Amino acid sequence: MTEHSLWRFSRAFHRALNERQTDHLESILDENVDWAIYGPIDMFAFLGPRHGKRAVIDVVREISDIVSLHRFDRESIMLGEDSAASLMRYSLTPAASGNPISVRIAIFATFKAGRLTNLRAIIDTFDLVEQALGRQIHLPKIA
Repeated sequence: MTEHSLWRFSRAFHRALNERQTDHLESILDENVDWAIYGPIDMFAFLGPRHGKRAVIDVVREISDIVSLHRFDRESIMLGEDSAASLMRYSLTPAASGNPISVRIAIFATFKAGRLTNLRAIIDTFDLVEQALGRQIHLPKIA
């Protein structure tokens, strides 16, 4: 049995983040990869949609300049032949503050011929913003 494309992508992505080595990541991205990480773009400019291999590599480099990844845990995962969905918890440190952050991210990916063609990631943004601000956000009660 061959290795699922998600595992190759995961290793390449984390190596690109931690070591700024993007060669392997570039080799497994489709030329027209469609990539979007949903979250508060006004607060985190690296979030949002990207299209094409070059744009994805550029945003991965931008992320690696902003945070250091320390650990990731797969809380849940589903694999299809050319698709994958995973709920992850990342432990990272922003370069600006040095304060550790833990964030949950749901990732949905599709592959074709072993290359990533589509990625959608949804971040638990409320928790992320509170940690980035270093304080709780108090909202009015509804109902």
